[in-house]
Amino acid sequence: MSFPTIDLQDKKVILLSGFLKHQGSAAVTVVAKDKLEAAATRYNDAIAFGFVSGKWRPAA
Repeated sequence: MSFPTIDLQDKKVILLSGFLKHQGSAAVTVVAKDKLEAAATRYNDAIAFGFVSGKWRPAA
């Protein structure tokens, strides 16, 4: 199973959950992207995030 990566704050971030894949394309929609950007700022050394209980959590 492959996980999507997105560009966020000048680095690639792996999304473990909290995204919706679109049929027939590689595009994904991120759930609560504003919360993801805030979490990426708070945990600036994290390279993977998961969306759990309404919050983005760093995973790696």
